[in-house]
Amino acid sequence: MHRSRFALPLVAATLLAAAAAAACGGSGGREIIVRAGELDAQHMYFDPREIHVQAGEKVTFVIENEGASDHEFESDEAGIEEVVIPEGRTRRTTWTAPKQPGRYPVYCDIAGHREAGMELLLVVDPAP
Repeated sequence: MHRSRFALPLVAATLLAAAAAAACGGSGGREIIVRAGELDAQHMYFDPREIHVQAGEKVTFVIENEGASDHEFESDEAGIEEVVIPEGRTRRTTWTAPKQPGRYPVYCDIAGHREAGMELLLVVDPAP
């Protein structure tokens, strides 16, 4: 009886500590800030223009829309699902790089935006 009186609080404290650790951001990996916007209707951008990650690395993209129109961030080739970023807003998306090294375009798929320069190169480097 004496042992069980201390076991329950110990188990509860352990579970609480595990939940707190999970909630404190260990799930997103490295954060990469990407700025999106337009200089004019014919000139749009992602900055940086090239991003390097390691094969299998988990990253969180923080996409900041500095422009006056909505933009998207996606890559069918790299498996990054479409994220819509309204004008003046910021969105986050977490993604795990493929296990195989490669080079993948990331782009805004809104009509005319990719052609106006909204594309960056995502380079997956070999894991160390």
